[in-house]
Amino acid sequence: MAQTDSRRLPVIDGAYLHLESPATPMHVGSLQIFSIPDGAPGSLVADIVAAYRASSDLVAPFNLRLVHGPTTRAFPAVVPAESIDMEYHVRHTALPAPGGERQLGELISYLHGVTLDRSRPLWTCHVIEGLSDNRFAIYTKIHHALTDGVNGVRMCGNALADTPAGPSTAPWHNHRTVEHTAHVARKPAGLGPAEWARSLSAGVSGLLIRRGSDAVRRPFDAPTSVLNLPVTGARRVATQQVELARMQEVARLADVSVNDVFLAVCSGALRRHLLDEDVLPEAPLISGVPVSLRYEGEEGGNAAGMVWASLATDIADPMTRLKAINVSSSAAKNHLRSMPLPVRRLFTVLTAMPVTAVLITGLGATRRPPMNLIISNVPGPDRTKYLRGARLEALYPISLPGRGQALNITSISYAGQFNIGFTGARDNLPHLQRLAGYTADALAELEAALPQGSAPRRRGRANTDHRA
Repeated sequence: MAQTDSRRLPVIDGAYLHLESPATPMHVGSLQIFSIPDGAPGSLVADIVAAYRASSDLVAPFNLRLVHGPTTRAFPAVVPAESIDMEYHVRHTALPAPGGERQLGELISYLHGVTLDRSRPLWTCHVIEGLSDNRFAIYTKIHHALTDGVNGVRMCGNALADTPAGPSTAPWHNHRTVEHTAHVARKPAGLGPAEWARSLSAGVSGLLIRRGSDAVRRPFDAPTSVLNLPVTGARRVATQQVELARMQEVARLADVSVNDVFLAVCSGALRRHLLDEDVLPEAPLISGVPVSLRYEGEEGGNAAGMVWASLATDIADPMTRLKAINVSSSAAKNHLRSMPLPVRRLFTVLTAMPVTAVLITGLGATRRPPMNLIISNVPGPDRTKYLRGARLEALYPISLPGRGQALNITSISYAGQFNIGFTGARDNLPHLQRLAGYTADALAELEAALPQGSAPRRRGRANTDHRA
């Protein structure tokens, strides 16, 4: 392929390639769990594998490979691949008996610790049969240099059908994706130099000048903790599922956002877990919270910034903790929203530079960390999805820890459920599933702490603990 077909990756996208090492794979993944309908052919899973492998004319980013040359190590570039070995990229796997959540979790944990081959397009898909209760799973991973969570969820959702009989396809050969990527992003009107300068100056001042309890948290406010020790490349994955309606009702009654409730649920689980181990810092843990910076209609790549919020893990009372989290997260988001969108992008790049430098060098494991962990909330499909008649039961994000960052917690809302994925450095977090289970308890504690008579009524199953 001619070199003229190549394009440089934006700075943020390229940074994920520079951050990668054997101890810190920089891919993100998703785990989809499907139930096989009654009357489905016994060859259903094999048919899906065959259809996935038969795909041609792959869409970006699945058709892109890295350019290898003297300058591309410092300034990565990608080019459409001349040929793609689909049998390599689409794997057919079967779980050993009894095909339970433990066996699935062991497999996903192993697969997520294996770095992607940089000589090929940076993704793989594993179709996994043999899951108990007449189910199968699909685990897909793709390098973070090629997409962020919002875009990844969109690609997965677009590939599935809205009805059991509806058409579905592979994300890498999705006609709806092709149409979407042809859209032109609606960028805001250009800013003059004076407005750029004023907005950027105000943003920097908001970080440097601290004002009382509602001060904007900044990088390196985080205390040292066991979550920020050196990591290896081995991964451990755990999941938890709760009803979205419960989260929404707590948010409504407490007059906070659903994302605040999610942060509080994670905070309560982390506080209990670290107290169990007698390693809870006196100062509150600080989370990096990704926020979308996409223009309307913009597709592909990474378009997310980072704000920092206190998890108030030093506060025992769950409702007081939730209110403190709301104050901190609101200050951070209002600070970012005070800037025009183009300035927000530059501002987040500037604030991310020292964080990236620390993560690349690994100093976050030996010095004060830029944050204790990352907690992200990605909106997903609001209606049930299907693949060749198989119902998508759960959609879990499998994200990435970093150097000196042993834990990442990410959620995806899907069809009335809140699906939480915990991705940890295996040697640092031997009891990750226990931590995942504590999130269900933390939500129940918040419900119990609501004013008497206002606690939301649970519908159906209180939570489902998928040990993946």
